[in-house]
Amino acid sequence: MPIFEYACKDCGQSFERIVARHDSTTDCPHCNSHRVEKQLSIFAVAGASDGEMSMDAGAGCGRCGAPEPGMCQME
Repeated sequence: MPIFEYACKDCGQSFERIVARHDSTTDCPHCNSHRVEKQLSIFAVAGASDGEMSMDAGAGCGRCGAPEPGMCQME
């Protein structure tokens, strides 16, 4: 089952949920509101243990998943 990230529109808290399907509904664990919004999340991969990001040719910067450095405007 996938893990999705959500943000509550009422209390503003962010949370994660394991859900059965991508279209499953959930409520906020902090305030029980049904007004939650699924957030866009990226796939994360563990890298080098020294904390440095490596820049392989064509691999992107590793911050957002964009295929080339500078495409996401995260600098």
